[in-house]
Amino acid sequence: SINLNEDSHGDLNIDAVNKETKELPDGTIVCGPHSKESCDICMMDFRLPNDFQRKKNELGRDLTPEEYEEVTKESMKDVYISKKICIMDGQPVCPRTSKKMRCPCDEVTYCSTACQKFHWTIHKMTCKYHAKRKEEKLKKKMEEEREKQVKAAQMNSAGRELTEEQKNIARKEAFFSENNGRLHSIEECAWQLGEHPLVIGGGTLTYGRDGTEEFTKGDVAKIYREKAGVEWDGSPRFGLKPYKQKKDPVDWIAIARQGISPRMKDMEEKLKLMAGYDTNL
Repeated sequence: SINLNEDSHGDLNIDAVNKETKELPDGTIVCGPHSKESCDICMMDFRLPNDFQRKKNELGRDLTPEEYEEVTKESMKDVYISKKICIMDGQPVCPRTSKKMRCPCDEVTYCSTACQKFHWTIHKMTCKYHAKRKEEKLKKKMEEEREKQVKAAQMNSAGRELTEEQKNIARKEAFFSENNGRLHSIEECAWQLGEHPLVIGGGTLTYGRDGTEEFTKGDVAKIYREKAGVEWDGSPRFGLKPYKQKKDPVDWIAIARQGISPRMKDMEEKLKLMAGYDTNL
């Protein structure tokens, strides 16, 4: 990649880009010889930084990161920059070295140092902004990943503290939920309990004459041996990709701790009502 001098990144609220530019009373920048925001002759384009400046003038303050993002999207909505080719001459690689170079901001690609230097007059207007945005996105992604790892550790710890009876409550509800159309219920429940999804998905549910339900766990080792011809190693994600938790997941641990599922509570209430109705007859 191209290593750009930190001091040469410029700033979004430019004081003076070079001798060939001039600043207008509202703080926007144009090329000196032709007084244009975007000038093909001077190879200068100040539209994005000027849009930033106009937005600052409108609000009377500096912009938030979200406002910078919004202005950038609006300003660049009709602009497409391919990262696969040199922004200057369209070459996919350098004709001499068969390589290509990417600016650290990750927005533009060059086939040679000469193209990078020639384009820098334009690119330095936004390079620092894009580099900062890239860094912020990476930081946010890392923080989200850490939060997921902490949450997963807490879930697994809570799952190990449950009794087998409590786990069966969650298993039965996940089993019913999946069969009633709520996708990923079994996989999510198994992940929270720290066990393989086939413990639930390969299990069976039987009903007694008195209305009781009994859940029998799936024999994961037997299922893999008979269906796939392999031996299960005992891990909760054997034969599966790492689990990525979906949005708004059900808290199966909380359901297990209740001692009785909401579904069974509703059923008991209905049975009581029916019994009371029969008594009144």
